Amino acid sequence: MGPRPRSGGFPVAIAGGEQRTGPRGRISLQTFAAFEIRDFRLLWANNFSYALVQGIERFAFAWLVIDTLQAGDFYLGLSAFALGIPVFFFSLPAGVLADRWNRRLLLVVSQVIVLVGAVLAAVLIWVDLMTLRVALGMALFVGTGVAVGQPVRQALIPAVVPPHRLMNAITLNSAGQTVSQMVGPALGGAAIAVAGLEGNFALQAILMGAGLIFIVPLRIPARALDPVTAAGSGLRVMATDIVEGFRFIVRNDNIRSLFVLLLVTSLVINGPWVTLLPRVAQLQLDADGPAASWLFAYLGIGLTCSSLALASLQGSLRNAGGWFICALMTSSTFAIIIGFSHSYLLTALLLSLTGLSAGVFTNLNLTLIQSYTPQPVMGRVMAIFTLIMLGGTPLGGLLGGLGAEWVGAGRWFSICGVASVAVGAFFLLTNAGLRRMHSHPEEAVAAPAESGSG
Repeated sequence: MGPRPRSGGFPVAIAGGEQRTGPRGRISLQTFAAFEIRDFRLLWANNFSYALVQGIERFAFAWLVIDTLQAGDFYLGLSAFALGIPVFFFSLPAGVLADRWNRRLLLVVSQVIVLVGAVLAAVLIWVDLMTLRVALGMALFVGTGVAVGQPVRQALIPAVVPPHRLMNAITLNSAGQTVSQMVGPALGGAAIAVAGLEGNFALQAILMGAGLIFIVPLRIPARALDPVTAAGSGLRVMATDIVEGFRFIVRNDNIRSLFVLLLVTSLVINGPWVTLLPRVAQLQLDADGPAASWLFAYLGIGLTCSSLALASLQGSLRNAGGWFICALMTSSTFAIIIGFSHSYLLTALLLSLTGLSAGVFTNLNLTLIQSYTPQPVMGRVMAIFTLIMLGGTPLGGLLGGLGAEWVGAGRWFSICGVASVAVGAFFLLTNAGLRRMHSHPEEAVAAPAESGSG
């Protein structure tokens, strides 16, 4: 592959552990190999419960706005924006803390915030004090908890698994989160049918509390601090650390391209999916709450299947960057068709196919970024990843709400699909380096040991 590009003294390869390679791109029976690692099992279980709550809460806030509070599409988009806007303020500092501070404590703090928010929302709905302004405030509060915890969650995966298991671990984590977010809206819809929306939020609080159990025995490996991170403290040093994370991304062409495409998917795919799919189900498919929630389940089925297929690949996947772009364009093409569909069965089928391709591009995007990022800067790079993913998605949701007011929810779906196909085609044709990226570098660079943990 030639010399690895360097930035800020960091070799562009994952740190930590000896590289073992096997036959490249071959299906094996080691689909669940990463589960052999105890701490990955605990982290996976915690992430599963956390993502389950996120799947429930996204649908809950959307249904709260459009059904309970009877608000329009703009406020539907605004609620999604409120859930994600905290990442603009908290994810980057959280990434610095993930490279410096006790990572277990960061996980606990983030989950407690979300738990408290769910309890408050349940009580306010139960006593009939929930208003549109209060709902938006609760979305902001819950979004803060997510923003604090997400960077460290992403950064811990390459910290607890060796490089040759990274794609397997990422895809298993993705499959677990996909299943949880697939089950989440359906479970949330069932909770609404049985106990009302307040029961939905109460269920979120119970699940979030249960997830804390898996954090207690988690052993987080020590990590080496880079020279910038190791020196000093305070706001100025934090700002320097954040700049170093951005510098690492900007100076590496392929990683920069991966982040640009991540931004595109957040704005024109993830945002409209999360925000407008309930409205499309309501207006074009004549679906009620439970039926609308099941559409997310069909999407999740495809995501889970493709994630498990990737997890079964042994060794490095050649030209993973090219597969990533093609999968992105395929999902976008299905989005164009969904925007015009008035058949529930057709939309469900298309969502399942969309999930198959989306599972490929989401897993490969994160695998490529983490495989070529060293541990000392991983927290900050994952903070930027979180900023784009969780911040870009609600911004795309806000734009989706405005676009739906202008041309309708379904038509905006199709417009976003066309835009995503065009951007994907541009990178596919012009960036040969990205197309030829393998799923992990040929060699791994071991990071020096650090005393302590966390």
